[in-house]
Amino acid sequence: MDRRIRRQRGFTIIELVVVVTIIGLLAAMAVGAYNLVVNHAKQTKAVALVNTLSQAKSLFVADPQTTSAMITTFNGGPDANYASIAQYVRVNGGQPADEPSLLQMSQIPSSAKITLGTVDDSSFGGKNVDEAPAITGYP
Repeated sequence: MDRRIRRQRGFTIIELVVVVTIIGLLAAMAVGAYNLVVNHAKQTKAVALVNTLSQAKSLFVADPQTTSAMITTFNGGPDANYASIAQYVRVNGGQPADEPSLLQMSQIPSSAKITLGTVDDSSFGGKNVDEAPAITGYP
């Protein structure tokens, strides 16, 4: 009689552990890369909104209908005077009427804070310099 022991076909536990470990490492690297791309996209979105607000401020100052009194009012509390530049802001094809709708149309969480900054009023005898807008509370 031939008493050969047949080895069953299949994977050993060591082979399975190695494969699962490799898959886990690849998944961890993929999640890290995904998070990096998501954060970069958020930063790009914030920079685009800052550029839009800067352009709106420039258009506000350059508009022939803008008076020195309007610029003085804006500089007196720029973060509360979004309405002064609202007509010059376009986001995703729309015109947001206020800051909450601006954040919503920009797909930025409402917890983010927009700081508009002042505009240069030296041509009207003022002492304010042009301060760039900023967004805080959003990557």
